[in-house]
Amino acid sequence: MFATGGADRVIKIFDLAKACVGAPDALKITLTGHIGPVRGLAFSPRHPYLFSAGEDKQVKCWDLETNQVVRHYHGHLSGVFALKLHPTLDLIVTGGRDAVARVWDMRTKHQVHCLSGHDNTVGALLTKTTDPQVITGSYDTTIKLWDLAAGKCMTTLTHHKKSVRAL
Repeated sequence: MFATGGADRVIKIFDLAKACVGAPDALKITLTGHIGPVRGLAFSPRHPYLFSAGEDKQVKCWDLETNQVVRHYHGHLSGVFALKLHPTLDLIVTGGRDAVARVWDMRTKHQVHCLSGHDNTVGALLTKTTDPQVITGSYDTTIKLWDLAAGKCMTTLTHHKKSVRAL
């Protein structure tokens, strides 16, 4: 399976094997609920969930057994441009136009940390099992490495001259 999301505010989930051969029934599910463009998607490796983030400030958890939203994660003050799941912990990390990355407990919906310090959109995220477990890239040209347990920045890299958009 793979999922797509776009400026049409719609998420589509495809059967990869069928899509590879151009089968007309490759599209499996269409999910609607965002009121702005979809900017981030991630399948949970441990749960039947798809997480989505959008320019509508919304972060959603979709149950793929019922195709319904089962959780919302509220806190971003502007569009959410990046979303990553932690590889071993039930944590979601989101980055947005409000210049912060937020760490969420997937199950309780509580915000664990608000990682602040960037001066512009956090548009790129990386999560790892070892420290630094969260790395953020921003349109302010910086990359920050974070101590996940403390929610504090370990160091800031300033090697780019323009916005960091991929990690």
